Amino acid sequence: MSTRQIFLIALFIGFSLNNFAQQTGINTKNSQGTLHVDAAHNNPVTGTPTTQQTDDFIVDETTGNVGIGTISPSTKLHVISSTPGALTIADGTQDDNNVLLSDAAGNGKWVSHPIMRPNVRGKAIATDIYSDGNPATPYRYTGFSIILTEGDWIVNAGLTFTELGRKRDVSPNVSTNVAFWQRAYLSSTNSSTALSQTNFSHLGPAGNNTCYGGPMYGLNNRGVYEIGYITGSSVIRVPANTKATIFLMIENQPVWYYRYNSAYYENYFYAIPITQ
Repeated sequence: MSTRQIFLIALFIGFSLNNFAQQTGINTKNSQGTLHVDAAHNNPVTGTPTTQQTDDFIVDETTGNVGIGTISPSTKLHVISSTPGALTIADGTQDDNNVLLSDAAGNGKWVSHPIMRPNVRGKAIATDIYSDGNPATPYRYTGFSIILTEGDWIVNAGLTFTELGRKRDVSPNVSTNVAFWQRAYLSSTNSSTALSQTNFSHLGPAGNNTCYGGPMYGLNNRGVYEIGYITGSSVIRVPANTKATIFLMIENQPVWYYRYNSAYYENYFYAIPITQ
């Protein structure tokens, strides 16, 4: 055998091996790509699979695109599924209503994004209190609390105060003129002795001194209509990986200054998520 004949045989074998290596089929002899897996082993022997491709995995021999459930992937990863939940990424950051977010380098993780987070309504327990002027308890718990997850929130509150300046410990009840500024606060505890912001922080210019406030006027000629109201909003931040329980507190005042009840019709307490 001449050198030329040996060269031609080697060249033919090389071409044959190269063509063989270009397409590899698993569970199919009718490979449609560089690597084609027919999981259910239901593809036709010849021709292009149609409905049978729903269980196939393929690497396109021209583009290198990967297809799952399709043999014609149009992107680097193309997934077709007839049922929801075709993609699962469980890296420890997944949770209900989280969205997949990337950083500048394209690294992705699940986050609780404000767009997907619902508004949160505060919960209330029955509370009926009177200001008593006790210096040992400068704050009173309104009965309102709210649980917020990490992120920035607008926390909205509205509170009604009645019987302003009404002396309830004398008979018959009489009213006296009072005028004062009433404050309400967010706190990590419902203690009547001190406020705390251990699991959230205020983002306003006053920092953790931020409060809600409003003027109260009680006149002795108003009878039972000694009513005042405060309302406001505060922007707060709950740190990452934190679930904060926040209580709505009000400032105590001297005796006879006000009555507060958590069931008054005008009261509200809720939070709206916002983007940073």
